[in-house]
Amino acid sequence: MSQQVDYLALSKGARMHLKRTSDNRFYFRTAGQLKWIIWGVISLVCLLGSLLMSVVLDGLEQVIYIATSVFLMFFTALALGVRRHLVLDAATRVIQLEKSWWGLGRSVQSRGALASQRAVVALVAELSDGCLLEIAGQKYTIGSLDETRQLAIFLNQYFAVSAFDRVSQWPEEVELQTRRETGSINDAGPEGAERGAQALLVGTGVEYESSAPMADIKAEYASIWDQRILLKLALPFPFFLMLGWVLSLLANKGGA
Repeated sequence: MSQQVDYLALSKGARMHLKRTSDNRFYFRTAGQLKWIIWGVISLVCLLGSLLMSVVLDGLEQVIYIATSVFLMFFTALALGVRRHLVLDAATRVIQLEKSWWGLGRSVQSRGALASQRAVVALVAELSDGCLLEIAGQKYTIGSLDETRQLAIFLNQYFAVSAFDRVSQWPEEVELQTRRETGSINDAGPEGAERGAQALLVGTGVEYESSAPMADIKAEYASIWDQRILLKLALPFPFFLMLGWVLSLLANKGGA
């Protein structure tokens, strides 16, 4: 199968982290960019409240909130515009750190050859279910064991990145083979995943009973970037806008 077909066959969680551009370039967002995005979202929420108060109030307080709103506008634009991408350059076979702001002032730094990188499938110890992918010092929560392995094998097939599994025989790492060689991405099966989870619990000092039900390694998780969740978070905004409009009418009616 072609690279495009294999990419579209990846899980939603994998494609959420491994982005593909229109010119067929692949990249990961770094943890640094995600932190800026979080600060930008927080600033945006504060900005909405500040804009509301600048409409409702008057006098010196209104001036203060207007100045605060202007500052938050600039900070929000700055934070949400930060771009820190780990680019997988298949042509030159190197991994690059690409920095820019809204795509402007782009700078590229080489982080070494792709063949020297390692894509490791590991458990999410903090959540006790799901798996993450470790690559170039970054960690990305993908989803189930199979979905994370599928992404690691994709990177191995098309970018020559060494793929390893740290789940089935935790804490040891087992090299993953491509589908062309094995015909399946699930090398160890559910039993191997359960053994890895049991080993992780023992390694962290948590008592494990064989009769106790293990957390399903394939449990679904809801991403914060899921469109339904974003819509739910956006539901209060129209209410606050309407409340601000009503309060402004009452304030003007009172002649204050």
